[in-house]
Amino acid sequence: MNYKNLIYDISKLMYEKGKILSNEFNKQNIVSNFLPSQKYQSDLDISTNIEKEIELDFYYKLKKKYKNLGFYLEENYHLNDLKKEYICYIDPIDGTKYFTKQIPLFNISVGITKYNESMLGVTYNPVANQLHTGAFEIPTTLNGLPVSVSNTKKLQDAFIALDVSTHKDNWEQEKDWINQKIIEFNLKAKRIRLLSAGAVVTSWVSHGGLDAYVSLWGHGSKQYDIAAGKALIKYSKNGNIIDLRIPGLPDPRFIGGNQYIVNEICELLLR
Repeated sequence: MNYKNLIYDISKLMYEKGKILSNEFNKQNIVSNFLPSQKYQSDLDISTNIEKEIELDFYYKLKKKYKNLGFYLEENYHLNDLKKEYICYIDPIDGTKYFTKQIPLFNISVGITKYNESMLGVTYNPVANQLHTGAFEIPTTLNGLPVSVSNTKKLQDAFIALDVSTHKDNWEQEKDWINQKIIEFNLKAKRIRLLSAGAVVTSWVSHGGLDAYVSLWGHGSKQYDIAAGKALIKYSKNGNIIDLRIPGLPDPRFIGGNQYIVNEICELLLR
């Protein structure tokens, strides 16, 4: 797989679609639909009038040029193909709830894995004009400049993002554990932030804007949210990622940051 060419082609599409998102974002009334989720009783599926169109454009253009790519799509999931060696995860708007409320906490996210190993990530926030790219043997950059994860070595000095979901399939079974860990992180870390925009905050971790990211609910059913961010942190200077297996929980929890912070977070999650 030619990751350099992929980054170029994906970035080009990011800039093109980012203009569309920026124009839509600046409208007074963003057209969106709030429908009961088909998967989770307490959730809402939120979609805009442009998400499926953007996702399809990425899908068809990448599929045509890169024949050995499989796909995992958020909006057009009937096109998913998970049988191939390489899987491309596309999220046309990560942070749709923010986008529809004209809060600039969203981006376009594309991540690629090889046999479930993070190999490439590209994210773009068109409002902040932040393009993060990184891949195997291609160090992570922000707008073309090399970056590094934070050098904060202790959790007590760290600003970390916790990703929590109260409506997914594991919530009722794991809510006591999740809520307890929120309390423990709040007592231990310098600051915690529950922003719940996985692709956005993992991108920030990759350039040191936040010290660490923790998916407390696991992202088992929404891997496209953090597929790109995993790669961006992994290939950032001093970046460290882990999918932590915790006794009693069926799905691993993803943690990203530097080695010191990640190790301390793992200890907190396991106790």
